[in-house]
Amino acid sequence: MATTTEPAQWLSPVGDCDMCHKPLTPTGVIIDGATSFGPWALMCPPCHATYGRGLGTGSGQQYERTDDGRWLKVEG
Repeated sequence: MATTTEPAQWLSPVGDCDMCHKPLTPTGVIIDGATSFGPWALMCPPCHATYGRGLGTGSGQQYERTDDGRWLKVEG
């Protein structure tokens, strides 16, 4: 018997990028990831490209906003 697993979702509020402080919602993509400085941050894609340490276990997760407003994990 096959089981269906719900995709992982980002459940916390989404505000501004922790690095550049621009709103994250318009991008439709957020990355919760480790930074080159050490701590983790909620980042926009350009800031993740500059300051992030990649995607995957111990590095970060990428989420995309769906039409119904949920943020689903798509990578990492």
